[in-house]
Amino acid sequence: MLIALIPALIVLVFMLVPVGFILFVQQRQRKQKRSPLSRDLLRSPGQSLRKRLDELNWDMAGNLIFLPMIPLMIYSIHLTQTYVLGRPESILRISISVAAGVLAWSFVFFRTYKSAHTIWKLRLGYEAELAMGQELDQLMRKGAVVFHDMPAEGFNIDHALVAPNGVFAIETKGRSKPNRNRGKGDANVIYDGKALNFPTWTESQPLEQARSQAKWLSKWLSSAVGEPVSVKPVLALPGWFVDRKGRSDVMVISGRESYSILSTRHETLSPSLIQRIEHQMDQRCRDVEPTLSAKQQEAKF
Repeated sequence: MLIALIPALIVLVFMLVPVGFILFVQQRQRKQKRSPLSRDLLRSPGQSLRKRLDELNWDMAGNLIFLPMIPLMIYSIHLTQTYVLGRPESILRISISVAAGVLAWSFVFFRTYKSAHTIWKLRLGYEAELAMGQELDQLMRKGAVVFHDMPAEGFNIDHALVAPNGVFAIETKGRSKPNRNRGKGDANVIYDGKALNFPTWTESQPLEQARSQAKWLSKWLSSAVGEPVSVKPVLALPGWFVDRKGRSDVMVISGRESYSILSTRHETLSPSLIQRIEHQMDQRCRDVEPTLSAKQQEAKF
């Protein structure tokens, strides 16, 4: 029976040997060299999404490589059983081989399709966070301090902005537009203060998410700096035109309206409080280890 698995084992060996070689080279490089950077880096826009995208892209690449090999492996096993083990051909044997091949191929194909769909959604969200992050970074010229992908308790705050007029927790949502050839009508979202009315659907969950994240950030900052800090929730929709027809505690903006945050009257912060808030946020967001860092080498060995 083991002889029949020889073709499959050969395929697996030729797949694993290059991977093992690459890991060996990386391990050797880590022993011989280390990064010149002595401190961790700040998180970049969409860093959590980018990490998930990288993982899914590797999984999808592996599945795409393995898909065409499945029928060849099943066929090779079948031929080995026939000509090496001497088992006679029969409708039952052929049916079992075909069924096994179809089931294995379908399983891997379903995983590939699911990964592709998830990658598309994550890429949309990542590009929206990246675009919004670039817009917010421009506000640093006007004295604001911006942090991206801030780790919280079980979630991440897309962007946190500190300015003399207050602290803002900014949740970014990437939403695709319907393609109905209606120009601005396909890119307009009406905000009535309670829900977001897109051209073909309505949702309110992002507003609750923005409130929840602002509440957490306010509680954490108040504890960290030793005095109450209020945080304004902001929801950003890059690429959309926002038609505001109602009032709410959540500020909804398009990607290019980031400048309006600095003109919002929320809370006046003293320079010393801004400095303390900035220090606490910097400590929380500076957790990206440089490649070949000393800490990574110690963790490996």
